[in-house]
Amino acid sequence: MKVLFPIGTIYPSQQGGPSNSIYWMARALMKNGVQVTVVTTDLGCEGKVPADTWMDTEYGRLIYHHERLHTLPPNMLRSIRQCLKEADVVHLTSLFYPPSLITAIMAAWLGKPLMWSPRGELDEKALIYSTWKKRPVLWFIRHFLVSRIVFHSTSPEESRRVQLVFGKKVRHIEIPNYMEIPAHENPVSDARYLACLGRIHHKKALENLIAALPQATSFMQSAYTLKIAGNPQNPYGDQLKKQVADLGLGQKVEFTGHIEGSEKQQLFAGAYFSILPSHTENFGNVVIESLAQGTPVIASKGTPWQMLEQEKAGFHTENTPEKLAEAIDRALALAPAEYAACRKNALRLAETRFDIHKNIQVWVDAYRAVLPK
Repeated sequence: MKVLFPIGTIYPSQQGGPSNSIYWMARALMKNGVQVTVVTTDLGCEGKVPADTWMDTEYGRLIYHHERLHTLPPNMLRSIRQCLKEADVVHLTSLFYPPSLITAIMAAWLGKPLMWSPRGELDEKALIYSTWKKRPVLWFIRHFLVSRIVFHSTSPEESRRVQLVFGKKVRHIEIPNYMEIPAHENPVSDARYLACLGRIHHKKALENLIAALPQATSFMQSAYTLKIAGNPQNPYGDQLKKQVADLGLGQKVEFTGHIEGSEKQQLFAGAYFSILPSHTENFGNVVIESLAQGTPVIASKGTPWQMLEQEKAGFHTENTPEKLAEAIDRALALAPAEYAACRKNALRLAETRFDIHKNIQVWVDAYRAVLPK
């Protein structure tokens, strides 16, 4: 079986969650006898990879094209057209990335099975941005392509959104994100901080988390700080820094900037808890990364992480400042034995439920299911 991934960026680029998710998937698929081809750009990894050269790697046969226009990359589209002839299944990862729509049209013309992962783009709060561009794309897919597509969702809520946008009869599968579980880091024993890692964007509701801190009595009276990891060099980041200053939290909140690799894993390992306060997430890979280091998580109810409560690996709460403050104080009030058990539960949950190599057969079966009978 041959699977083609046309994607805007992939590892070592860190331009978005799919860059890593598809990389992990491709590696696991290759180890299980599936032939993977990846056509991508070198955005975010310029100089780190050979450009415009086909390579055979552990995550498939792939090419990183250097493109001047990332939204309409001619070299990438040319390679996709050539690779479509040999592909058994085409897996797309963005609804509104123009090469995805062009690829879908070409694949449909050739009669190729299409798997399409919206990656949270159908969320109600995501669709309020650039609606003038998104509505025509959704209309076109709904009227001309939907019968050719099997949509992939990562949670029940995303499945509901797929059906709401494209109709109740649309074909879809629900598979959570899996990842390669990183090596378990040894946390710094005297570290006293909470961690929040991800893109600095309005959807992450970081203003609610910052507003919660003065209301979290145990946090304010302790030596704990909050580390916010991500690139804050944007208007929203400036707004958050001003909020921290206005609330007098300069000694309690640290903006670390963008981090990745072992530094990111060490940040998770050393944190007492990590926090994902987003208004909405179709999944949230950072939750698995935190759990994989044995660090419990506080996640908002805008994320599909109810299992944190069920597995006693963290808390699932509303993302209002009041409720986030309650969750933070609740976490800091855990007895040592309770907290130790919570860390063990977190690690077990990551290793048993979200290891890509233990679960890759789910994807192999999903691809086989869409092949022509």
